[in-house]
Amino acid sequence: MKKIVLLLSLVLLLTACPFDREYSITIKNNSDQTIYACAAYIFPDTLLPIEKPYLVKIEPTKIGSIHGYYVNDDTFSRFEKGSILTFFILNEDSVNIHVWEYLKENNVILKRYEFNAQELNIVGMPILYP
Repeated sequence: MKKIVLLLSLVLLLTACPFDREYSITIKNNSDQTIYACAAYIFPDTLLPIEKPYLVKIEPTKIGSIHGYYVNDDTFSRFEKGSILTFFILNEDSVNIHVWEYLKENNVILKRYEFNAQELNIVGMPILYP
């Protein structure tokens, strides 16, 4: 009987523990080239961020995720409160060949998207490139 109570207690404990929720925004690469994606709260600026953000590698026809902690906003609370999040798509060759300062100074991007939470809900996810 003790074993059953112990087992039930263990099952209850394991299933009742809250799990960390992962907050992310997805980007689907519909091109035939590997890309890198990143995001930053930099609006109204349209250039790449000063500091190199976390870059997510997305292969052709695959989906990549920009997590909230990549933009120092774990739960996207700033985004949900109306801040605009800017997404950048960069060419793999450019990222591999050039340092971040060069990419930033020469605005070497393939595509830029700007959304607030309401706009992203209208557009839907994943964000499609191109």
